[in-house]
Amino acid sequence: MNDYKISLIIPVYNVQRYLRKSLESVEKQTFKNFEAIIVNDGSTDNSLKIINEFVKRNENFRVISQKNKGLSEARNTGLKVASNTKYIAFLDSDDFFEPEYLEKMYNSASENNADIVCCNFNFFYPKNKISTYWPFFGPAGVYTNERALKKITSCVGIWMFVWVKFFKHSLFTENKIKFYDMYYEDLSTSPRLFYFAKKVVVISDVLYNYTIRDSSIIHTMNAKKINDSISAFGVMRCFYESKGIYKKLERRMKNHAIRFLFLSYYNAFSMHARYSNFRGFFKNIVAISKSINYFISEKRSFRFLDSPPRVPYEVVNPPAKSKINR
Repeated sequence: MNDYKISLIIPVYNVQRYLRKSLESVEKQTFKNFEAIIVNDGSTDNSLKIINEFVKRNENFRVISQKNKGLSEARNTGLKVASNTKYIAFLDSDDFFEPEYLEKMYNSASENNADIVCCNFNFFYPKNKISTYWPFFGPAGVYTNERALKKITSCVGIWMFVWVKFFKHSLFTENKIKFYDMYYEDLSTSPRLFYFAKKVVVISDVLYNYTIRDSSIIHTMNAKKINDSISAFGVMRCFYESKGIYKKLERRMKNHAIRFLFLSYYNAFSMHARYSNFRGFFKNIVAISKSINYFISEKRSFRFLDSPPRVPYEVVNPPAKSKINR
């Protein structure tokens, strides 16, 4: 049995257009001592066929197929079947690595005995094959638990995305952390991982490429995604209160929530634009405002739940605008 150092988890669902480039970037890694766990989450296109090509020619690649359960459950499946490796990494199957991703992340983690390592990333636009860089992580250096937790709570200097981070496997196993079955799962998961991390390292290297699909926000935004994004703040607060640290992080979380409020407004606008119907738009704006205020209000406290708390004022999908016969 191979003594792999890293378990790389790759959830896949209907991404035949991007998958080959993604898996080729895994094949080309300069660091070879890893296992690639590809979770086929009920794909109905040619994704599984492409996966099998790579599994056949790479002994460290394996595929797990399951009924479609969503990104969170696909990641959880990968965590369940991962070998007894020291580190965990994630790759979204429409994105791709730079060749030295695993090597540089592993070396940084090992040299600093870090629980989490973060790197920077590019936005990749496949239509024009153009990459643009924005420094989401920084400044580079070693962060204590307290400092890193402050940064990720405010989402300044350290962002929530798990796919651009490298984790000690024990953070998941010893603390029984899994991804909640919801959209914006990184927002509800990363703070819990950072709470248990004693040391976090940020490196300046740009090692990950995040693919921007054409008009992805307009064509995929819906009420559930908006509600789940707000609910993630409830998860964060529940957890912080259960650990007795909410008051220390309250201001940072509220500042993050206020910025997120305006993003939610934009998402609501995008959703209505998709349906070509703005009736009820302002009702949804009010619902978003009330729900975010509910989760950051000083008038109430929360207990930690096994599942995400329900959004009290739910955003609803607008009906498709009917055509008028002339």
